[in-house]
Amino acid sequence: MSELNANDLVVKSGHGEKTASDMQMICRNAKLSGHFSIMEGEVRPKELLVFHTHANEDQHMYIINGELHFEVGGANGIRFTAGAGSHVLKPRGSSHGFWNMGTETVRYIETSTEGGFEQFVDGRSGGLGSMLGAATSELGMTFERGRALEVMKEFGITGLAGVNLPAPHELVSDPAFLEMLRTNAETRELFLYLGGAKLKEAFKKLL
Repeated sequence: MSELNANDLVVKSGHGEKTASDMQMICRNAKLSGHFSIMEGEVRPKELLVFHTHANEDQHMYIINGELHFEVGGANGIRFTAGAGSHVLKPRGSSHGFWNMGTETVRYIETSTEGGFEQFVDGRSGGLGSMLGAATSELGMTFERGRALEVMKEFGITGLAGVNLPAPHELVSDPAFLEMLRTNAETRELFLYLGGAKLKEAFKKLL
């Protein structure tokens, strides 16, 4: 313990490790004997974090400000709202996603056991297609893109949280993403909807 100093133990606001995603790394699991990682994320207004399931990780969220809407367990699961100061548990094996219907960006702290989610976030630096592809094939994560699209249409959601969605010209230069669009109909429908939603938003500002 005497070898530690305050810089090893305190991460001041805004001093976390930046990633290529919307997540900020507060503490990697290697620093905590591989048991869990700590990150800070955000969900901007009218954004949804796509429904997904972790086979290996249990997760916990603490909501710093604002309010998020959750669905756990898919279309026949449960829905609830959690506001600032709430703790939300997401056990492994449970499909979950959340969205922001407010007017302010919601910030939250996420703790995840094991190292798979940390690897998923790090994978964003290799492009969106590589990140999403690795989640399915290597890290025990599965995405319910079709369910995400249904909820986005139900609530008028126009953006995705968590992935730091790049500009269209960057997406079309990502071979892994283009292959995913070509071979996965749910992914194709989701991004076609997102494109249309952004066009609508642009026209509203002009009118």
